[in-house]
Amino acid sequence: MDHGKRRHGVVQEVLAALFEGRLQPGERLRVEHLAKTYEVSVTPVREALVELAGLGLIDLQPNRGAVVRPFGPRQLREFSQLRRILESEATRNACGRIAPYELTALATGLSALVAAPRSPKWSAETRRMDTQLHELIAQRCGNERLAYELARYSVLFRMLRDTHHRRRTSRANYAQMEENSEHLAIVQALQAQNADAAAVAMSVHIQHAVQALESDMFAKSEIVADTSEVFLSKPVATLSTS
Repeated sequence: MDHGKRRHGVVQEVLAALFEGRLQPGERLRVEHLAKTYEVSVTPVREALVELAGLGLIDLQPNRGAVVRPFGPRQLREFSQLRRILESEATRNACGRIAPYELTALATGLSALVAAPRSPKWSAETRRMDTQLHELIAQRCGNERLAYELARYSVLFRMLRDTHHRRRTSRANYAQMEENSEHLAIVQALQAQNADAAAVAMSVHIQHAVQALESDMFAKSEIVADTSEVFLSKPVATLSTS
């Protein structure tokens, strides 16, 4: 395994632990402990922690090292808002830049998944098609900086997606998992050369994804408590006229 794959593997492992609740806010991540746990040297671990800090999931603090930042419904919504902005614009830009045969292949594969029975195999193929579509859009968006930002966040977005699929598959609960239909709507808009419709379809898809993730990862009471705008319920201070 090369050095980059080792770093990427550590990033994935830490993200999985965070999203599954095995890491708590404020918990310290010790380089030597992570290196032993994941059977790698300390160098890819240090690089992985820098990458996670760049994504806003840990803090690198003087004399304390890496510390896990809070991750709850609010943070999930903030990441999803960022994703909607980036991917909707990338989809708009990619319109007319993707070859018809590529879109036809995607449409055929997605249509088959829409009609297929739900199972672990269906889940794996759905994730493969998800990666293929989102990567293709990023590659063909015609904006190197935008493509770079999408690539930087891709590991985070995919680990959230995989968390959703893993939890649904473990319960054999595939109800309301309609990402293939949503992906097909994106592809059909791209086939029709309708950039606005493609961007809207992508935005709707990501919004549905965050709603599903919230219900899978957090209790309703936790969602309400973490996403309510507390300042709206507090009395507004007024200036004294005396």
